[in-house]
Amino acid sequence: MKLISFNETNLMDNEIEKVVKKVRAFVVNNTTKQMLLVHYAGLYMLPGGSIDIGETEIEALKRELSEEAGIEIENRQAKPFLLINSYDRNYFDRKSGNINRLTQTTFFEVITDQDINETKKRLTESEKAKHHSIKYANISDVGYLVETNVTNNPKKKQFDREILTALDVFNKLKQNDKDELEI
Repeated sequence: MKLISFNETNLMDNEIEKVVKKVRAFVVNNTTKQMLLVHYAGLYMLPGGSIDIGETEIEALKRELSEEAGIEIENRQAKPFLLINSYDRNYFDRKSGNINRLTQTTFFEVITDQDINETKKRLTESEKAKHHSIKYANISDVGYLVETNVTNNPKKKQFDREILTALDVFNKLKQNDKDELEI
């Protein structure tokens, strides 16, 4: 699994006040070759979210995909390929104010034939209030959608960097897989 760290403010490990672990997924429809894309709070992101206390990464991923898209997956369908560590000095935390935070996000590839199941989705009140929507999009369009998205959300830079970096790694892995098949 590839590791990428973002630490523009040179935050040291001993300065970190909170570590948040998250999961995100490139959910690719096996038939259409499109991927799930979330639009929430004015931002584009991949489906996923925080890992709850006592959950494994896979358990959190399965829960998030079920809640956000109504898609049920098996453990073997989720293949981790990237970990992004984002070090943020003076990150605004709703509960604690400004803190030094490390966010560790593991990205998975999930191949499925399932479509979004609106009747099985279980969005939170916050997700509903912030207009959470999810759709399948062409993988080749995702970068353009993210880069041209206009929003006042102050976290746009962080979320865009995350999804664009993960998209680049994902596309390179898929190209390498394709190259190996042709040899």
